[in-house]
Amino acid sequence: MKLNDKQKIAVAALIFLVVLGGLGALNYMKIQERSKLLAEIERFQKEEKAATEKIKQIPDLREKRAKLINIIDQYAEILPKEEHVQHDTFVNIIDGYRGETKILIQKAEYVKPKEEDKKSAQENFVRHRYRFKLLGTVPDFIEFVNKIENHTRFLKVDAIKIKPVGSADDAGGDDLSDKADEEELARATESVKEIELTVSTYTYFKGPDKKI
Repeated sequence: MKLNDKQKIAVAALIFLVVLGGLGALNYMKIQERSKLLAEIERFQKEEKAATEKIKQIPDLREKRAKLINIIDQYAEILPKEEHVQHDTFVNIIDGYRGETKILIQKAEYVKPKEEDKKSAQENFVRHRYRFKLLGTVPDFIEFVNKIENHTRFLKVDAIKIKPVGSADDAGGDDLSDKADEEELARATESVKEIELTVSTYTYFKGPDKKI
């Protein structure tokens, strides 16, 4: 079938429009792809910048880490060794501080850590607590506690309960500050009391050195 001039022009225009549309669609796809690539490049550049900044901080972090290790080592030096917090050894250490006092250790027991204490404990530090039930006068007990607190290794008095001999646990201890009469106060301090003393300390386990 032969086409006249107008039909030829119409067909040519249609082909041109189809080609133009195809090129437009192709360009749009390329532009979209280019935008994605530019976004990826920008993201990589930000990550590279962040990584570079972190790399720059490594010398300072190493220095801070070395200082922290030194501080921890200093603390560890004043903590008892693992063998010194074992029941018999620890009780013997505390017993040695009775000295010239008439304090009598009736019972010594290891206090198991509570679940919240386990969760909040710092890594590599282990807390050890002992509860002692004693008999003695207040002046002797004060001397006894002073010796404990001056121990060459770290020891901390956590709690003290003082009550008359044979009183119920829920009766509470003597409040000596409420006794106005000095003679009564003297008699109260010189009489033998039931005393509960809780002492704690820590041991430190130095794990393998980890490099940054």
